[in-house]
Amino acid sequence: EYKFPPAFAWGTGSSAYQTEGGWQSGGRGLSIWDAWSHTPGRVAGGAVADAAADHFGRWRDDVRLLHRMGVPYYRLSLSWARIMPAGVGAVNEDGIRFYSELIDSLLRHGIRPVVTLYHWDLPLPLQLEHDGWLSPRTAAAFVAYASLCFERFGGRVLHWLTLHAPAQHAVNGYARGEHPPGRTVAPTREPYLAAHNMLLAHALAAARLRKMQAARPTDQRALISLGVHADWREALSGSEADADAAQRSMAFTLGWMAAPLYTGAYPPAMRAALGDALPSFTAEQAALLRNSSDFFALQHYSTLMVSRPNATFPPLPETSFYAAEGVRWHSTRGARKNSLGWDIAPFGLYKLLKHIDETYQPRGGIVITESGFPSRGDDAAPHEATRDTARVCYLKRYLQAVHRAMGEGVPVRGYFVWSLLDAAEWEHGFGTRFGLVRVEPGTLARQPKASAVFYTRAVKAGGFNASDGECNATTQAAPRFRAEGAQLQAVVNASRGGTPSLEVSRTMLLRTVRLAALAGQQARYEAEQGDFAAARQWDSKVARLVSGAERQKRQLAKRVEQQQPAEAEAAEAAEVEV
Repeated sequence: EYKFPPAFAWGTGSSAYQTEGGWQSGGRGLSIWDAWSHTPGRVAGGAVADAAADHFGRWRDDVRLLHRMGVPYYRLSLSWARIMPAGVGAVNEDGIRFYSELIDSLLRHGIRPVVTLYHWDLPLPLQLEHDGWLSPRTAAAFVAYASLCFERFGGRVLHWLTLHAPAQHAVNGYARGEHPPGRTVAPTREPYLAAHNMLLAHALAAARLRKMQAARPTDQRALISLGVHADWREALSGSEADADAAQRSMAFTLGWMAAPLYTGAYPPAMRAALGDALPSFTAEQAALLRNSSDFFALQHYSTLMVSRPNATFPPLPETSFYAAEGVRWHSTRGARKNSLGWDIAPFGLYKLLKHIDETYQPRGGIVITESGFPSRGDDAAPHEATRDTARVCYLKRYLQAVHRAMGEGVPVRGYFVWSLLDAAEWEHGFGTRFGLVRVEPGTLARQPKASAVFYTRAVKAGGFNASDGECNATTQAAPRFRAEGAQLQAVVNASRGGTPSLEVSRTMLLRTVRLAALAGQQARYEAEQGDFAAARQWDSKVARLVSGAERQKRQLAKRVEQQQPAEAEAAEAAEVEV
């Protein structure tokens, strides 16, 4: 039984561009994603989010759906272009009214809104006129937009996220070229500048909120944070070189955003690797950044293993954005992959939570504001597409990891499943779906999946039940290994003082082979749990047992050759069976 505290914040979420639709309705301006998706070849299948899941037209039904699910928190994002079509200047009151009515409806239904101000959908004029996040003018425009939102929705919204996953946004847009603005001209510099400006935008917006609500009683002040996306990085081997590579990789994947928020500076490993390609903060900026988040907002999906580059896995080209990190990535041992090729490794979330707590001791604790499971977005019949047992298993196993971390004192305050609805999944279009609720292609009708049923029950019960090994790829084999080993030892002891018969020799070989198989299963189990030191110990057992079995097989074959033909024929038949 996995029970969570009564105050644990259960939630789900969505983003404006991915779900709202209504791209030319209600006075909304264009965003960079509107221009990007309407450019041929940018999005899989030529998909556009003009209608998306039509949350803009069906939000009342979606709020009622959330209410029936019993989810007490809902994370939504605001479309900057719907509120300020040009990104600056004139305010679209129809957009303000839309979000105001949505927030009021959520509150009437007992659902607390957690509002993300920016989820990658920059107003297009800011990109065209200022080069987007490469310019500090965009950061200044964001602060003005954030201040407007604090003023219009403040008092009703008590939890804010300034920006969603700035590092991921910067890499995808300014290094890989897979997201707008699609820049790849300076992949070793521009991503760091864009992310730097987003960090400053967050710090300035957080300072503005705190100033605006300074007169309120402490328990009535809104909390604010920045969404930090991070995978866990596990050393490929037990070597010191790979351990150092894992630490350096964590500095790049987590520390890039987290370190400035808690120390006011980038990680030393990044500064050493990047030099002046990594911007610097002034003393005033560092002071604004330091402790600018009231809680740690973590967005997590997957885990990778890393190693130091070597002859087998040489360093990446210097022109690659990832070269400075100085590691090579590998699939996670023992992990299955989801439809996007990401490793499913719950132990990574457990280790990441422990690492964040030990490294940053975040005040307000940690809230997992995004975590979910993608599946292929086909047009299967609704009754088939809603049987998302793999997503149910993902939620169970990742929530078990959260429960384990909490049991060891990590202050995890909540978990938000991504996402409420099937939606437009960025460059993947509608070919990938994260939703707890299916959105029927064409009609856009909503139908809760099995994962929604599981999550509803977990929320209402404050937890869930799961048997040992449920949903795991492997089960523990150590007890069977010990029992089988004891039986083999008994056979060996009984044959001491003389040469064992052929029958006894065959029994010993069979049991040795079984032990090797069980040791291999236990090694896979330990890897799935994230205990790679134990996995390597079991690997050593496998190697010794396989070597022993091969030696026994050769000895048995030699003895068989020395038998009478009839007896040899029978022995060979038995050997084939072995």
